[in-house]
Amino acid sequence: MLRAVVVSKSQLYRDGSEISDPLNRSVVATIVPMVIPYNISNDLLVGVVAPLLNVNSKSVAGSVSSTGLSDIALFAKHLLVQVDGLQETFRVIGKASIKLPTGNKSGTPPLGTGSWDFSVGSTAAWIGNRLGVYGDVSYAFNGSLEGYSYGNVLSYNAAIAFRLSPAVYETYPAVQWNLYLEVLGKYAARDVSNGVTNEHSGGNMVLLAPGIQFIPSRYFLFETSLQIPIYKKLNGTQLGTSLIALLGVRVLFF
Repeated sequence: MLRAVVVSKSQLYRDGSEISDPLNRSVVATIVPMVIPYNISNDLLVGVVAPLLNVNSKSVAGSVSSTGLSDIALFAKHLLVQVDGLQETFRVIGKASIKLPTGNKSGTPPLGTGSWDFSVGSTAAWIGNRLGVYGDVSYAFNGSLEGYSYGNVLSYNAAIAFRLSPAVYETYPAVQWNLYLEVLGKYAARDVSNGVTNEHSGGNMVLLAPGIQFIPSRYFLFETSLQIPIYKKLNGTQLGTSLIALLGVRVLFF
């Protein structure tokens, strides 16, 4: 699976409210996470995520940019529940991952956090005929580097998908178009530096993400979505996310 994700931050916030930025700061990160999954069995999948990252930071003082490999992650997913019915299925998957400190932490801007991070979570999905409903929750236990600990993160997502075409399968597989709408949330605790809480870190953000999928064959899937913040409550003074754009392709090699 190959994706390109562009994250733009250009608005300064203080205690959740927009304020002017005398430094006129902005950050644009382009992430291309290359995902290689492997099915150990019908119930267990493992894989690796190797993200290529470009970060461009600008202010009145000038601009700096970094490009390279970010932090690699190893993950596993296990099918916990599967209930199949007539033209419908319900599944629950447990998942876990570990992020390795492989990205360059000393670069300007840095390409990694320098910490070992762990996450656990679960995904549930119900698919019936042309409609699908999905939910996901995960919790990241973030590590520390040289006395600086990043705040743990709770992520929670919900989505609804609708098969636009074909309305009825005459042959399977068939060329398929899907529309979906997601609500993605993230709550991050404040960072801690040598026992002192960083009041200008962490907070809560919710995004609304309409998207579309195109499946031309059993071997390819193309997808794109636009994630728009609809709620931001950031702690202290921080740059907030303005927009996230995603474009991806999934390829089945065998």
